[in-house]
Amino acid sequence: MTNRITIDLGTTNTKVTLWNEEKPNLKKFKTPKIINNDQTDFDLKRLWANIVKTIKSFNLDLLNNVTQISIASFGESGILLDAKTHEEVGECIAWFDERSQVIADSVSPQDKHIIYKIAGLHVHSHYSACKIAWLLKYNKSFLPPDSNRKYVWLGVPDYLVFKLTGKFASEYTLASRTLCLDLSRKDWSSDVKKIMHIENISFPKLYKSGEGIGNIVGELKNYLAADCVVSIAGHDHMVGSNSAKLEENQMLDSTGTTEAMMCLVNYPDLSKHAEQNALANGIYTDGEHYTRFTAMPSAGSTIEWFMNSFNLNENEFMDLMQQAMNDYQNHSLLDSKVLIIPHFNGSGAPYKSTSSEGLIYGINRETTKEELVFGLFLGLTFEFVKAYESLFNNVALNQIKVIGPAIKDPLWLQLKADLLRLPVNAIDIDQAVSAGAYLLTQGKHDLYTKISNYKPTTDTEQINYLRKEYDIYKTLYNFLKEKHL
Repeated sequence: MTNRITIDLGTTNTKVTLWNEEKPNLKKFKTPKIINNDQTDFDLKRLWANIVKTIKSFNLDLLNNVTQISIASFGESGILLDAKTHEEVGECIAWFDERSQVIADSVSPQDKHIIYKIAGLHVHSHYSACKIAWLLKYNKSFLPPDSNRKYVWLGVPDYLVFKLTGKFASEYTLASRTLCLDLSRKDWSSDVKKIMHIENISFPKLYKSGEGIGNIVGELKNYLAADCVVSIAGHDHMVGSNSAKLEENQMLDSTGTTEAMMCLVNYPDLSKHAEQNALANGIYTDGEHYTRFTAMPSAGSTIEWFMNSFNLNENEFMDLMQQAMNDYQNHSLLDSKVLIIPHFNGSGAPYKSTSSEGLIYGINRETTKEELVFGLFLGLTFEFVKAYESLFNNVALNQIKVIGPAIKDPLWLQLKADLLRLPVNAIDIDQAVSAGAYLLTQGKHDLYTKISNYKPTTDTEQINYLRKEYDIYKTLYNFLKEKHL
């Protein structure tokens, strides 16, 4: 019997799971961060220490039979290492940190177009190349600038691979999030490096998702099987789609702190329309398909804001949502005007702006918490529909598969089915990303515990109400867009 360990690096939590023939054993801890006003870095030293401590805490007999460690992770964030000494230089800027937007704004429209044709990504502060350029220009560790000094960029999972094996390695789905991968050649782009003024940066050798990179060295070597190998599963959303068995003509709706939409295609969309709407292209875990992807900053974080603002615990919030669901179905809420534009962390596709602001519309002295909950989920759903219409209308989709915490929100799922006129399947997988990483190591488990199906409504009053509210949403959306142009 052989066992496996998966590491799921999340923005909020890091989850370490030991998989064996019995029930998977999951342990988690808060992903360590260093927060200074509006700037956030991931604390890689504490992250590594916590991972080592967590792995060592498992049953030793089970650990001795672990033959593979597979890592799934958020993208974009990473660390620079001195190419000669391999010492860490500068900080690990969180993927959502906006400080490098000054770099993105300095890139000319012509160069942005060139980069999009190469990397399939719109130049934005989230992507690694902008973070690297910001570090080289503004971080005191790199001052005065020295173009003769060479560095290696390691994404956060690449850094863990280095700590585990001593090797420099990266993986295609995560490389797709750096802005520096040439999609057509499936290799690093010297042209992008030149445009971004990061020619003195090198990137690791690329491996396929789940491919063995090297054996364990260092302090964990004596705890695991002698032949234990390390691999990178990939970008968390793409990895999670494996546990949902995503196929062509299906959309993945991956929910969590943020929300991501993704479909599988045979070629990237590098059109002018896709570029204008910041569609993110990438390479899928199978190495054959491409992904079309967009993420919205509004999801679990917005729900958390609502709960905190109205002092609601999870049970109270779920009760309010269920009541709103019942009243939506029996038409009691079809005269509600309440609508929340959930731009509390900026807006998502098609108009991505870090400065767009949230808005609560249609309230009066009679407004109830139930109406506010309904308005919240309307706004979150309209954000999804707006992105879908802008970026995915030219893909023949016949189903939406939802993973993550939103599977517990029936109102949200029903609204998506009703507005998009597509069936929505909520797939209850315990820790979808960890499960996907496990499957990519050729492990076998019956992962599905429950699938809930939501069919589009045929109720004309509901359909007409949603269309009317969506028109209001689009007016408010355009107002916010014009305000921040």
